[in-house]
Amino acid sequence: MSFINKISRTKFWLSLVVILLVLLNWLTSEWHTRIDFTNEKRFTLSKPTQKLLKSLDDEVQIDVCLKGEFPSGFKKLANSSDEVLQEFKEVAGSKLTFHFVSPDDVVDGSSETYADTLAAMGVDPINLKVQLKSGEQQQFVYPTALVHYKGNVMPVNLYTGDKIYITPAELNSAEAMMEYEFANAIYKLSQTERPMIAYSDGNGEPTGPNTYDLVQNTLRKDYNLFTFNLNTQPLIPDTFKLLIIVKPTKPFSPLEKLKIDQFVMRGGKLLIFEDKLEAEMDSLQMKNEVIAYDRGLDLDDLLFRYGVRINSDLVMDLQCDLLPFIVNGSKQTQPLPWNYFPLFQTRSNHPINKNLGFVAGRFVNSIDTVEADGITKTVLLSSSANSRTIATPALISGRENVDAPENDKLSVRFLISCR
Repeated sequence: MSFINKISRTKFWLSLVVILLVLLNWLTSEWHTRIDFTNEKRFTLSKPTQKLLKSLDDEVQIDVCLKGEFPSGFKKLANSSDEVLQEFKEVAGSKLTFHFVSPDDVVDGSSETYADTLAAMGVDPINLKVQLKSGEQQQFVYPTALVHYKGNVMPVNLYTGDKIYITPAELNSAEAMMEYEFANAIYKLSQTERPMIAYSDGNGEPTGPNTYDLVQNTLRKDYNLFTFNLNTQPLIPDTFKLLIIVKPTKPFSPLEKLKIDQFVMRGGKLLIFEDKLEAEMDSLQMKNEVIAYDRGLDLDDLLFRYGVRINSDLVMDLQCDLLPFIVNGSKQTQPLPWNYFPLFQTRSNHPINKNLGFVAGRFVNSIDTVEADGITKTVLLSSSANSRTIATPALISGRENVDAPENDKLSVRFLISCR
């Protein structure tokens, strides 16, 4: 304190204050950070994103089309975009540049505006002035960014809604997804070739119209997808980066499991969506009851080797989805809680489940983890504290909803991701 008093008494104190302010402004312009107080660190760049940004071998340019006078929600969205991209730049350094542009600005080296470019890409604007007074003009906002990398460009949607006023919940959701949207665009633009993946179809997996949305609208947008029959092929080629097994209904032979295990041991990735029990909604809707029993897929030994055991039981949860039930003869129906449709919750502890809401399950089995060398398990979704399991075979009847559910028996079970 005496040191400060001495400075204030000198004739150079004003000059020192000016120098300190200039130095502080310079430091804040050169160094930027924000503190993440959320428990799940939702506003901290994930390790995969940091790895991606550090591996850039060319300059990434990002144009954020949120410059202008907009409602407060879009201004906050612009500020959030600026903060996220500042963190991107701190990791990527000179390899990443970004700036904010107006949709009416002319694109460098072109006679078109950013609005024209976005329209050509199929990006629709939000009309801020639907009703016009005399002499007024339409005003549009594009909550979109254009990511340029290696001569290619990709639009990034920063706000999925179409309303003029962004609610706090919508803004919160947009902010939480912003890192993923930018990183995903950079990753896709950096790929020189589309990865090859295989969809298994030799053990009763669904094909045809039942998989159209998965195949056409999801997988084939970013991957070269091929069907693969484990029964007829001698091995799974290493050209495939991933093998997907979706709801098989026929048992796997020892030779098929050997092919899968060898593929994984050589570095291949495996995604299994196993529905262990035979319990379909068609039977419940037609007869108002269904018997749930083990399909006998014979995958237990393979999964056990990877540190997972899928149990032949059913998860019931008071935190559940609704199902329409007939409550008065054959005419009146009413949605009632159906404990066999648990709503799983997330810890937001992984890029896969980050900012993910409740996920509805249908006749779900519980999963246990077992010790396995070199295997790491990450819990992605879990049932609530008001859950329990019942053994199978089990008779599931719509008449169960006549009585209100009890919550005296609780047993938490988890859905997991393994690597």
